[in-house]
Amino acid sequence: MSSAQLDLRQFLTSPDNTHIRYGIYGTPKRSHHLLLFVLGRGEWIEKYLPLYEQLHHKLSRTLVIVDHVGQGGSGGIPAHVDRYDEYVDPITQLLANEFSHRPYDIIAHSMGGLVALYGTLLDRLHPQRLVLSAPLIGLPQKPVPRLLSRPLSQQFSSMGLGHTRTLVKSEISYSFKKNRLTSDREKYQQLQKTPYPIPSPTMGWVHATFLACDTIHYDYHLTRLQAPLLIFYGSCEHVVSAQSIKRWVKIARKLSNSTIELIHIPESRHEIFCEQEDLVSRALRKTVDFLSHSKKT
Repeated sequence: MSSAQLDLRQFLTSPDNTHIRYGIYGTPKRSHHLLLFVLGRGEWIEKYLPLYEQLHHKLSRTLVIVDHVGQGGSGGIPAHVDRYDEYVDPITQLLANEFSHRPYDIIAHSMGGLVALYGTLLDRLHPQRLVLSAPLIGLPQKPVPRLLSRPLSQQFSSMGLGHTRTLVKSEISYSFKKNRLTSDREKYQQLQKTPYPIPSPTMGWVHATFLACDTIHYDYHLTRLQAPLLIFYGSCEHVVSAQSIKRWVKIARKLSNSTIELIHIPESRHEIFCEQEDLVSRALRKTVDFLSHSKKT
């Protein structure tokens, strides 16, 4: 296995100088082609260290990972943004300042999938290929139906009350039997021991998520999509809307010039890369094969 290590670093974003943490796994000088790993809601850089090791070993890529504003070791209001640009801005700043003109692919999980698509379709991110694991392409109907959560979050935000917390429980607050993240008991216990627990999302975050989902569904944006996509979702998915994923893929295949492969992982819950080892291996093999076809530039 690779002897590379995770190098944790920090930088300040503008204009409000929010403290953002990022990590590098590998040696950038030896790896021209980068792999940007975009985390989901409530995740932190070190969570996927075993996966970084595997990807670095199999692809000989340097990985770049950013703790989103409001989570992990970064500053900001926990579990809150007013716009998804607040997630994209630090990533684009990091790429421009530290890795200018480097080609890169993206692997993104859950909310990170929405961040990646949002940045890509707005021509802010320019990946050669994207791998999306259980992407947040649409909010689920539970615990709050969209017909209620959308206008309610919009109203709170328009009244200046976007920082108000929702009553949605943390995904790691459930017993193992009732959890929606993984069927691997040991990995679920590790997730529960996160050093960076976050509170319930705010109304502002919910409203921003609806707006970001709207953006990635616009026909005009989809016609500009060219990068090939590989998308995973599990048969036991209850955190994001699996129906929204399938619906988006169907439309994007018609409107874009991208090739989009949708992979169904039987028996997997939401955390495909933190699942039973046979499920992780299946997704990892497909990911490595897909990313191995990136242009050598």
